[in-house]
Amino acid sequence: MSQVETTRSPVLPHTELYGRVLEFFNREAELLDTYKFDDWLKLFTDDIEYRMPNRTTRFLTDGDGFEEFELMSENRASLTTRVRRLETEFAWAEVPPSRTRHFVSNVIVEADGDAVLETRISFLITRTRQDLDYQMFTGQRVDRLVLDGDGFKIARRTILVDQTVITATNLSVLF
Repeated sequence: MSQVETTRSPVLPHTELYGRVLEFFNREAELLDTYKFDDWLKLFTDDIEYRMPNRTTRFLTDGDGFEEFELMSENRASLTTRVRRLETEFAWAEVPPSRTRHFVSNVIVEADGDAVLETRISFLITRTRQDLDYQMFTGQRVDRLVLDGDGFKIARRTILVDQTVITATNLSVLF
């Protein structure tokens, strides 16, 4: 699932394009951590594919460790519904809201044509609920970015969590 295709060309860290992609992901993290979910939604294309396959434990010779069954399979409408629900008092899993911190690192950017970038980043998300519930999510995000004017839009996001068992009581956190 996260195999590198040889037809893509690497975007090197010292380039302006790489800096713009890194800034995009840092700004996205800030939007999520400051509850600016409407602005976060604007980062996605209308036909966004937002997925989180289920992680399994298996030998390397038996595959990449992910099943076709997905913990999340979202599109623009379902992401919008999730965000709208977070804005109400009926999102019980988020009343009061979780305090999150999104960290992104190990950013790999590859050009796949003139207007498409394939990216892989490592993420760490911390979430504090109430005063004593603390959780961490780690993994890799594989995103397809398309150029949109001077910026980018996310056309596809695949979230590959490291955990085979997610002990959080809910998955209301946005990745």
